[in-house]
Amino acid sequence: MDRAASLISPGSKTLAGWWRQLATLKPRGLWTGYAYIHRIEAPVEVVRSQPIDPFVLLILQALDVAPGDEIDRWLGLPAPILAGILQGIQHDGLIDRADLNRWTISESGRMALKNCSVPIRLTERQRLPFIERLDNSGNRAEPPIFLPIAECPHTNWLVDEVHRFDPAVLHACVGQPCDWKEANGFPREIERLACDAVDAVWQHVIVDRAERVMLTLLTTADEFLGFGVKADGWQLNELAPVLRLPLAALRNMSDLVIEPAETAWRDAWRVWSKQRNLPANEVEACVVTFASPRVEILAPPRLVQRLQAANSDLLKGEGWLIVGEGFIRAAAPMVLKTGEGK
Repeated sequence: MDRAASLISPGSKTLAGWWRQLATLKPRGLWTGYAYIHRIEAPVEVVRSQPIDPFVLLILQALDVAPGDEIDRWLGLPAPILAGILQGIQHDGLIDRADLNRWTISESGRMALKNCSVPIRLTERQRLPFIERLDNSGNRAEPPIFLPIAECPHTNWLVDEVHRFDPAVLHACVGQPCDWKEANGFPREIERLACDAVDAVWQHVIVDRAERVMLTLLTTADEFLGFGVKADGWQLNELAPVLRLPLAALRNMSDLVIEPAETAWRDAWRVWSKQRNLPANEVEACVVTFASPRVEILAPPRLVQRLQAANSDLLKGEGWLIVGEGFIRAAAPMVLKTGEGK
């Protein structure tokens, strides 16, 4: 497992380019970095809606308006043929037999009549992504959590024993209520894992396809979005988000996407200034304020003159600060304002 400090972060010009690409979304906060993803391929049992057969729908409509013992007159079918058809529909749970010659619509049948569809159960393999929650050294701090990150540029990650995925995490997600699944982007149609079956065969084996991906994450007024980055060339695909969740989902990811304190932005400003050999006394005289989504730098005139003389990126709208030491770090553009500072 990598250490966070060993991974390369994009430079200011790259971040400024991404910011222009994402400007139409009106970002309120931005983070960038690396995520370690377990793409868990597992057999699951799902329930989906299927349009109801037109002939079955006709029979349900007939039973809805006519007594069950008169349906043969409504449909005009020979009794033996109709009996076989009705028994098949009864097997599907859409009608009930009140007595020898009388049929009624079941509760499931009324739902089918209302929605013109019926639920069907299928067994299929799905790939479900879980993100590791790591400390700065790459050790697991908390169990992985489900995060619906679509396929994106990645490098393969060889999972060691310490970071092996525990299927109990997947079981817990499958057992969550529908409102949790809706809020976190987990497929609502999954009812259970097929690998729980007694007659488990090789098709029921859970496979972990582990990846390291680079992401740019941002918040808007009501959404949390993620975009894949091709690290070779720092290419951001802004046309197709790989992650889209309600903003409220951030509550479950406070350890992954950290909102920096005001002091963290000031510390990052000191580091940025030191790298450019700016006088410490003039740097300390600046007032640094995070005004989402930017960091405002109120600088004394003397420092502004130095930046102008150096043709600084800060004056071109390409000055950025990156905050944090984890795998995913907050980033913000700087806006220079002239004043007396502190």
